[in-house]
Amino acid sequence: MKQIFMVLGMCLCSSFVMGQSALDDRMKRGKEIYNVQCIACHMETGDGIVGAFPPLAKSDYLLENIPRAAKEILGGLSGEIVVNGVTYNGVMPSHDLDPKALTDVLNYITNSWGNDHGLIPESLVKKAIN
Repeated sequence: MKQIFMVLGMCLCSSFVMGQSALDDRMKRGKEIYNVQCIACHMETGDGIVGAFPPLAKSDYLLENIPRAAKEILGGLSGEIVVNGVTYNGVMPSHDLDPKALTDVLNYITNSWGNDHGLIPESLVKKAIN
């Protein structure tokens, strides 16, 4: 019986490590994309600029609806939104990203700067944008 629990524990730890490794890989690639396409508005810290560009750091708007975020990154966004109680009314341009790159950047922004969403699978992103 003790051996069964040891094997089960090893499997659970292995799954966690593999899942964490996948998230780390996606975040690394996502950070590269963010640094090219997003950093100018949302800043290195993800704090944005109050009144002009909404924060991604600890963003209620971002974290409450990941499929919506995927669509907005691809298609752009204009009009009024409320993020962490602050109203923004601007324009975010569309970004030409394939599903893998979009998933990577979503994993980066939802797991950085105090965000702790966990791994977003590419299948969720593909479903949201199709």
